[in-house]
Amino acid sequence: MPQYDLVYIVKPDLDAEAMSSVLERANQRLIEHGAVIEHTDVWGKRRMAYPIQRYREGHYVFSRLSMSGDRIPEIRHDLKVIEDILRTSITVAVGAIAPPKTAQPATAPSEVPVVVSTPQPETVQPEPSQPEPSQLEPPQPEPPGT
Repeated sequence: MPQYDLVYIVKPDLDAEAMSSVLERANQRLIEHGAVIEHTDVWGKRRMAYPIQRYREGHYVFSRLSMSGDRIPEIRHDLKVIEDILRTSITVAVGAIAPPKTAQPATAPSEVPVVVSTPQPETVQPEPSQPEPSQLEPPQPEPPGT
């Protein structure tokens, strides 16, 4: 089955419990239409380029789906019915999903390597010299006949 990327924006004023409820409802609607959810990632609250329903921010959610393409209009309609979702976008998936970044273990301040840089000598460029007045005057034409 072809893969699709779904990005939807959820109202910013929802608490964590309400946000997880919206995610569950959206995922349930997707599954009802035969979509297989391969990956879901909550991108968090971000500022939008323009207001949607008087909201300047929204919680962005990304999902990678496998489903039949003829179900897209029904899925769009069902996600519009959920009042906490401000906007949806479904596109054909391109490329693989990047693996999640692993957190680096925190090091104690005493274990942090200290990098000492040696100062580089500054290169001084000479100032451009002022042209002599004879160089500024245009050359005088020679009188004819000489």
